[in-house]
Amino acid sequence: MNSSKSEQGIVTSKISVEVVLDSREERLISVAKSILRSLGNQQGETTHILYIGKTGIEIKSVTPHNTHKIDFSSIDRRTGGGNLSRRQQFPKAIGSLEHNVVDATAGFGADAARLALMGYRVTAIEKAPIIFAMLKDALVRTKQDPGLHEAIGGRLTFVEADAAQWLLQNKGAGVVYLDPMFPPKKKKSALPPGHIQLLQSLVDEDNDKATRSLFRAALCSATHRVVVKRPTHTPHMGDSPIAIHEGKLVRYEVYRPKDNVLGS
Repeated sequence: MNSSKSEQGIVTSKISVEVVLDSREERLISVAKSILRSLGNQQGETTHILYIGKTGIEIKSVTPHNTHKIDFSSIDRRTGGGNLSRRQQFPKAIGSLEHNVVDATAGFGADAARLALMGYRVTAIEKAPIIFAMLKDALVRTKQDPGLHEAIGGRLTFVEADAAQWLLQNKGAGVVYLDPMFPPKKKKSALPPGHIQLLQSLVDEDNDKATRSLFRAALCSATHRVVVKRPTHTPHMGDSPIAIHEGKLVRYEVYRPKDNVLGS
């Protein structure tokens, strides 16, 4: 069989993805087949190209021309004043290492990987099949970097699921972390970075109702706290955060699960 093949499918009515397989590795062949099944066989001009090869899984948008591959080795692993410092607002909001963390909005996995590298045990949930495949592939590729693989220490797991449903069926996580799509500013502003534009194009269109539903599910699931990442220009997600850790552009709101919610 030719090691390079191209097939087309569609994720939603808005995007059409061409899958290019350039590998004879059984794992990657299986990934390509799984994604093609999830894409279906509908008509439409190609909006994205998904390249599956020995160097990893890479997604490209045709217009605008954005490209992204998840690579956890690119994370700055300095633990003092660097990207993994627990003096930052993010880990301060998450709290003690003794609590398991569920990242219910995995996206491209940067926050989940950072938490795992800090020492947290993290389960990250992603619904979109293409993004989930990219996350799993990135985790497999950490084995090519013994130092990174050891630093993650088996503390990072990815789950393909609807996050709200998963949380309601798997109660008991110490901390649930939410980083929903940021609502746009009312005034005209610059477009988000290319990888964020790619992420937004691949996931189901976000809306306030779905975000609120996920927040309520998080309050039902967590035993210790719920942490929500929000832009500083937006209102609080809930009525009564018990703590707020604020930076220049984003803040982390901390909520205590309510007894009446947990008991429902």
